[in-house]
Amino acid sequence: MAIQKAEKVKDANKGNKSNNKNILIYVAALGALLMILVYVLVYQKLITEAEAIETSNRQLSQRVNELKVYYDNRETYLRDTETAELLIDELLAVYPADARDEDVIMLAVQMQQGNDGEFLTINAERGDAIHVVSAETVAAAASEKYTQSIQFQDMYATYVNEVSYPGLKSMIQKIYDSNNRIGIQNIAFTKGDAENPKLSGHIDLVFYSVTGTGKEYVAPDIVPYLAGTDNIFGEIVIPEESADNNNAGTDDAVENVPAQ
Repeated sequence: MAIQKAEKVKDANKGNKSNNKNILIYVAALGALLMILVYVLVYQKLITEAEAIETSNRQLSQRVNELKVYYDNRETYLRDTETAELLIDELLAVYPADARDEDVIMLAVQMQQGNDGEFLTINAERGDAIHVVSAETVAAAASEKYTQSIQFQDMYATYVNEVSYPGLKSMIQKIYDSNNRIGIQNIAFTKGDAENPKLSGHIDLVFYSVTGTGKEYVAPDIVPYLAGTDNIFGEIVIPEESADNNNAGTDDAVENVPAQ
Protein backbone atom coordinates (compact mmCIF):
# COMPACT_ATOMS: atom_id res chain seq x y z
CA MET A 1 0.00 0.00 0.00
CA ALA A 2 2.76 2.42 0.90
CA ILE A 3 4.44 1.69 -2.42
CA GLN A 4 1.27 2.33 -4.38
CA LYS A 5 0.70 5.61 -2.52
CA ALA A 6 4.26 6.71 -3.26
CA GLU A 7 3.78 5.96 -6.95
CA LYS A 8 0.56 7.96 -7.03
CA VAL A 9 2.33 10.91 -5.41
CA LYS A 10 5.14 10.56 -7.91
CA ASP A 11 2.68 10.50 -10.85
CA ALA A 12 0.90 13.55 -9.43
CA ASN A 13 4.16 15.46 -9.17
CA LYS A 14 5.05 14.49 -12.73
CA GLY A 15 1.66 15.73 -13.93
CA ASN A 16 2.08 19.04 -12.11
CA LYS A 17 5.51 19.52 -13.64
CA SER A 18 4.07 18.83 -17.08
CA ASN A 19 1.25 21.31 -16.52
CA ASN A 20 3.69 23.93 -15.27
CA LYS A 21 5.82 23.38 -18.36
CA ASN A 22 2.82 23.80 -20.63
CA ILE A 23 1.84 26.99 -18.83
CA LEU A 24 5.34 28.37 -19.35
CA ILE A 25 5.12 27.54 -23.04
CA TYR A 26 1.74 29.27 -23.31
CA VAL A 27 3.05 32.33 -21.45
CA ALA A 28 6.11 32.47 -23.70
CA ALA A 29 3.95 32.13 -26.82
CA LEU A 30 1.62 34.82 -25.57
CA GLY A 31 4.56 37.09 -24.83
CA ALA A 32 5.96 36.53 -28.33
CA LEU A 33 2.56 37.27 -29.83
CA LEU A 34 2.31 40.45 -27.81
CA MET A 35 5.76 41.51 -29.02
CA ILE A 36 4.73 40.84 -32.61
CA LEU A 37 1.55 42.85 -32.14
CA VAL A 38 3.49 45.71 -30.55
CA TYR A 39 5.94 45.66 -33.46
CA VAL A 40 3.22 45.59 -36.11
CA LEU A 41 0.74 47.98 -34.53
CA VAL A 42 3.03 50.40 -32.73
CA TYR A 43 6.65 50.20 -33.82
CA GLN A 44 5.91 49.71 -37.52
CA LYS A 45 3.41 52.58 -37.39
CA LEU A 46 6.03 54.80 -35.77
CA ILE A 47 8.53 53.86 -38.47
CA THR A 48 6.00 54.71 -41.21
CA GLU A 49 5.24 58.06 -39.60
CA ALA A 50 8.95 58.76 -39.21
CA GLU A 51 9.54 58.01 -42.90
CA ALA A 52 6.63 60.27 -43.87
CA ILE A 53 8.02 63.08 -41.70
CA GLU A 54 11.46 62.60 -43.22
CA THR A 55 10.01 62.76 -46.75
CA SER A 56 8.04 65.89 -45.85
CA ASN A 57 11.16 67.47 -44.37
CA ARG A 58 13.11 66.79 -47.56
CA GLN A 59 10.34 68.36 -49.64
CA LEU A 60 10.15 71.36 -47.33
CA SER A 61 13.92 71.72 -47.45
CA GLN A 62 13.84 71.63 -51.24
CA ARG A 63 11.04 74.22 -51.29
CA VAL A 64 12.96 76.44 -48.89
CA ASN A 65 16.00 76.27 -51.17
CA GLU A 66 13.86 77.20 -54.18
CA LEU A 67 12.30 80.13 -52.35
CA LYS A 68 15.74 81.25 -51.26
CA VAL A 69 16.82 81.36 -54.91
CA TYR A 70 13.73 83.44 -55.73
CA TYR A 71 14.43 85.74 -52.82
CA ASP A 72 18.09 86.17 -53.72
CA ASN A 73 17.16 87.01 -57.32
CA ARG A 74 14.00 89.01 -56.61
CA GLU A 75 15.39 92.25 -58.08
CA THR A 76 16.25 90.53 -61.35
CA TYR A 77 12.83 88.86 -61.50
CA LEU A 78 11.07 92.18 -60.90
CA ARG A 79 13.01 93.84 -63.73
CA ASP A 80 12.29 90.91 -66.04
CA THR A 81 8.58 91.08 -65.12
CA GLU A 82 8.42 94.78 -65.93
CA THR A 83 10.18 94.15 -69.25
CA ALA A 84 7.76 91.33 -70.07
CA GLU A 85 4.75 93.52 -69.31
CA LEU A 86 6.11 96.25 -71.57
CA LEU A 87 6.59 93.73 -74.37
CA ILE A 88 3.04 92.42 -73.87
CA ASP A 89 1.67 95.97 -73.96
CA GLU A 90 3.62 96.65 -77.14
CA LEU A 91 2.37 93.45 -78.74
CA LEU A 92 -1.30 94.02 -77.90
CA ALA A 93 -1.31 97.76 -78.63
CA VAL A 94 -1.50 97.23 -82.40
CA TYR A 95 -4.65 95.08 -82.17
CA PRO A 96 -8.11 96.70 -81.97
CA ALA A 97 -10.66 95.51 -79.44
CA ASP A 98 -12.85 94.03 -82.19
CA ALA A 99 -13.39 93.87 -85.96
CA ARG A 100 -16.94 94.18 -87.30
CA ASP A 101 -18.88 94.51 -90.53
CA GLU A 102 -18.60 98.29 -90.47
CA ASP A 103 -14.80 98.02 -90.45
CA VAL A 104 -14.97 95.83 -93.54
CA ILE A 105 -17.24 98.34 -95.31
CA MET A 106 -15.16 101.34 -94.26
CA LEU A 107 -12.03 99.73 -95.69
CA ALA A 108 -13.88 99.35 -99.00
CA VAL A 109 -14.59 103.09 -98.91
CA GLN A 110 -10.94 103.83 -98.33
CA MET A 111 -9.78 101.44 -101.05
CA GLN A 112 -12.18 102.97 -103.57
CA GLN A 113 -11.06 106.55 -102.98
CA GLY A 114 -8.76 108.02 -105.60
CA ASN A 115 -8.99 105.20 -108.17
CA ASP A 116 -11.32 103.65 -110.72
CA GLY A 117 -12.15 100.56 -108.67
CA GLU A 118 -15.72 99.29 -108.56
CA PHE A 119 -16.84 96.78 -105.93
CA LEU A 120 -19.31 94.14 -107.06
CA THR A 121 -19.74 92.25 -103.77
CA ILE A 122 -18.31 92.44 -100.25
CA ASN A 123 -18.55 89.38 -97.99
CA ALA A 124 -17.66 89.27 -94.28
CA GLU A 125 -17.61 86.26 -91.95
CA ARG A 126 -16.66 85.99 -88.29
CA GLY A 127 -14.05 83.31 -87.61
CA ASP A 128 -13.22 81.31 -84.49
CA ALA A 129 -10.80 82.33 -81.77
CA ILE A 130 -7.22 81.83 -82.99
CA HIS A 131 -5.68 81.61 -79.53
CA VAL A 132 -7.05 81.92 -76.01
CA VAL A 133 -5.11 82.82 -72.87
CA SER A 134 -7.27 81.43 -70.06
CA ALA A 135 -8.37 83.53 -67.12
CA GLU A 136 -6.40 81.21 -64.80
CA THR A 137 -3.17 81.88 -66.72
CA VAL A 138 -3.81 85.62 -66.70
CA ALA A 139 -4.55 85.56 -62.97
CA ALA A 140 -1.33 83.63 -62.31
CA ALA A 141 0.62 86.47 -63.90
CA ALA A 142 -0.75 88.80 -61.19
CA SER A 143 -0.97 91.70 -63.63
CA GLU A 144 -2.86 94.79 -62.55
CA LYS A 145 -3.72 95.66 -66.16
CA TYR A 146 -4.88 92.28 -67.49
CA THR A 147 -7.44 90.51 -65.32
CA GLN A 148 -9.58 88.42 -67.70
CA SER A 149 -9.26 85.90 -70.48
CA ILE A 150 -7.48 87.22 -73.60
CA GLN A 151 -8.69 86.00 -76.99
CA PHE A 152 -7.11 86.52 -80.40
CA GLN A 153 -9.90 86.58 -83.00
CA ASP A 154 -10.17 86.89 -86.76
CA MET A 155 -12.77 88.06 -89.28
CA TYR A 156 -12.64 87.14 -92.97
CA ALA A 157 -13.56 89.59 -95.73
CA THR A 158 -13.69 89.12 -99.50
CA TYR A 159 -13.83 92.09 -101.90
CA VAL A 160 -14.93 91.25 -105.45
CA ASN A 161 -14.18 94.17 -107.77
CA GLU A 162 -13.11 95.49 -111.12
CA VAL A 163 -10.17 97.88 -111.22
CA SER A 164 -7.26 99.00 -113.35
CA TYR A 165 -3.73 97.91 -112.51
CA PRO A 166 -2.77 101.29 -110.98
CA GLY A 167 -6.05 101.23 -109.07
CA LEU A 168 -5.27 97.75 -107.72
CA LYS A 169 -1.90 98.94 -106.44
CA SER A 170 -3.67 101.87 -104.81
CA MET A 171 -6.12 99.51 -103.09
CA ILE A 172 -3.31 97.36 -101.71
CA GLN A 173 -1.56 100.46 -100.39
CA LYS A 174 -4.79 101.52 -98.63
CA ILE A 175 -4.88 98.11 -96.93
CA TYR A 176 -1.36 98.60 -95.61
CA ASP A 177 -2.20 102.15 -94.48
CA SER A 178 -5.31 101.02 -92.55
CA ASN A 179 -5.42 101.46 -88.78
CA ASN A 180 -6.85 97.95 -88.44
CA ARG A 181 -4.66 94.88 -88.07
CA ILE A 182 -5.17 93.22 -91.48
CA GLY A 183 -3.54 90.30 -93.24
CA ILE A 184 -3.77 89.66 -96.98
CA GLN A 185 -4.70 86.04 -97.63
CA ASN A 186 -5.16 86.05 -101.36
CA ILE A 187 -5.24 88.38 -104.39
CA ALA A 188 -6.57 86.88 -107.62
CA PHE A 189 -7.37 88.92 -110.74
CA THR A 190 -7.81 88.18 -114.44
CA LYS A 191 -6.98 90.42 -117.35
CA GLY A 192 -9.85 92.16 -119.13
CA ASP A 193 -10.60 92.39 -122.84
CA ALA A 194 -10.95 95.19 -125.38
CA GLU A 195 -14.47 96.04 -124.24
CA ASN A 196 -13.57 96.06 -120.54
CA PRO A 197 -9.83 96.53 -120.02
CA LYS A 198 -10.13 96.50 -116.21
CA LEU A 199 -8.85 93.65 -114.06
CA SER A 200 -11.55 91.45 -112.54
CA GLY A 201 -11.05 89.45 -109.35
CA HIS A 202 -11.13 89.45 -105.58
CA ILE A 203 -9.03 90.34 -102.54
CA ASP A 204 -9.27 88.08 -99.46
CA LEU A 205 -8.37 89.72 -96.15
CA VAL A 206 -8.29 88.77 -92.47
CA PHE A 207 -9.09 91.36 -89.80
CA TYR A 208 -7.37 90.53 -86.50
CA SER A 209 -8.47 91.72 -83.07
CA VAL A 210 -7.90 90.91 -79.38
CA THR A 211 -10.47 90.97 -76.58
CA GLY A 212 -9.77 91.10 -72.86
CA THR A 213 -7.12 93.83 -73.00
CA GLY A 214 -9.29 96.55 -71.49
CA LYS A 215 -9.74 98.35 -74.81
CA GLU A 216 -13.17 99.39 -76.06
CA TYR A 217 -14.33 98.98 -79.64
CA VAL A 218 -14.32 102.22 -81.65
CA ALA A 219 -16.66 102.16 -84.64
CA PRO A 220 -15.46 103.88 -87.84
CA ASP A 221 -16.98 107.24 -88.66
CA ILE A 222 -19.23 106.40 -91.62
CA VAL A 223 -20.95 109.39 -93.24
CA PRO A 224 -24.76 109.05 -93.08
CA TYR A 225 -26.56 108.94 -96.42
CA LEU A 226 -30.07 109.60 -97.72
CA ALA A 227 -32.22 106.78 -99.05
CA GLY A 228 -31.98 106.51 -102.81
CA THR A 229 -28.54 108.09 -103.14
CA ASP A 230 -26.13 106.70 -105.73
CA ASN A 231 -23.21 106.91 -103.30
CA ILE A 232 -23.97 105.17 -99.99
CA PHE A 233 -20.45 105.87 -98.70
CA GLY A 234 -20.76 109.65 -98.78
CA GLU A 235 -18.77 112.14 -100.78
CA ILE A 236 -15.49 110.83 -102.16
CA VAL A 237 -12.77 113.47 -102.10
CA ILE A 238 -10.88 113.72 -105.39
CA PRO A 239 -7.12 114.18 -104.94
CA GLU A 240 -5.83 117.65 -105.81
CA GLU A 241 -3.63 116.31 -108.58
CA SER A 242 -6.59 114.73 -110.34
CA ALA A 243 -8.67 117.85 -109.81
CA ASP A 244 -5.91 120.01 -111.34
CA ASN A 245 -5.71 117.71 -114.35
CA ASN A 246 -9.46 117.90 -114.82
CA ASN A 247 -9.40 121.70 -114.56
CA ALA A 248 -6.53 121.85 -117.03
CA GLY A 249 -8.50 119.78 -119.51
CA THR A 250 -11.50 122.07 -119.06
CA ASP A 251 -9.38 125.18 -119.62
CA ASP A 252 -7.92 123.72 -122.82
CA ALA A 253 -11.38 122.93 -124.05
CA VAL A 254 -12.47 126.49 -123.38
CA GLU A 255 -9.43 127.92 -125.14
CA ASN A 256 -10.02 125.78 -128.22
CA VAL A 257 -13.60 126.95 -128.65
CA PRO A 258 -13.67 129.12 -131.80
CA ALA A 259 -14.68 132.71 -131.41
CA GLN A 260 -18.14 133.65 -132.57
